[in-house]
Amino acid sequence: MPKPTGYKLDHYVKAVEQSLLEFGYGRINHGYSNGSVYTFEVFEKGSETSPCVVWSIHFGHNKKKEIYSDDLKKIYQKTTVTKERFIEILQNLK
Repeated sequence: MPKPTGYKLDHYVKAVEQSLLEFGYGRINHGYSNGSVYTFEVFEKGSETSPCVVWSIHFGHNKKKEIYSDDLKKIYQKTTVTKERFIEILQNLK
């Protein structure tokens, strides 16, 4: 069962943006979808109209909006961003 990770949604979003730019992706669209769902669309080049990767994460309904454990790993499962680098960026934002 997924558990809260202690990482806030806003920190996760900043870490995603920073790591995707660092790993050479063109641009990213992101925002709230439904209730406690937040969606990311990643484009290889800034001029593309179709995303190369799409994923959604869930967060808690508390003030912190903590990311759940199963969703934390989606960025490094779906993109070329490494787990180690993403976690390093995320921890520096905490």
